[in-house]
Amino acid sequence: MKQNDIQKTIRYILKNIDDSKRVIEAAYEIRGNLIDLALNGRIAEPEFYKISSLLTPQSRSLIWQNYFMAKHNCKSINRNENKGDFEKNGMFYEYKASGYNRNNAVNIIQIRLWQNCDYVIQAISDESVVTFVLTRRQMEEETKRLKTSSAHGTPAVTSVNPRNELRVTLRRDSEDWDRWMKRYHRDALA
Repeated sequence: MKQNDIQKTIRYILKNIDDSKRVIEAAYEIRGNLIDLALNGRIAEPEFYKISSLLTPQSRSLIWQNYFMAKHNCKSINRNENKGDFEKNGMFYEYKASGYNRNNAVNIIQIRLWQNCDYVIQAISDESVVTFVLTRRQMEEETKRLKTSSAHGTPAVTSVNPRNELRVTLRRDSEDWDRWMKRYHRDALA
């Protein structure tokens, strides 16, 4: 970025920072109502995701998961069971969601392959949501194919450390994205 552009950007940020803080504070004030507002049609789904995207990743991920579960009539399960986050029709699922980052990629983190469950992955933007559903076996294949790394900087999975949480980056507009769209894209759970 040129020095002149940097100065303009800094002036823009300083001029608007108080309004930005107020918008984020307002999003936090209504976060407890967002799911009901979306489910009852008082706000559209893109508005739900746009507002919740202002929250921290930890806050919005839980809201996105709870919204998905309510929308698809899923039942929450105890995490001590090591079967993922929820159950639907006798199937167990781990839920992962990510907004697109500046590199136009989706980061799927904390993949726990030791759990006996399938995976629901959501790639979320202000305009749309793309949902992928993978079996545990398919996720294992993808972690190898997409050059998975450790989610927390710990060593790779070994016989000594079989419970390492993994991380995958899936870039939009890539061959991998196209393959995922063909193989795993779903509008709803079975």
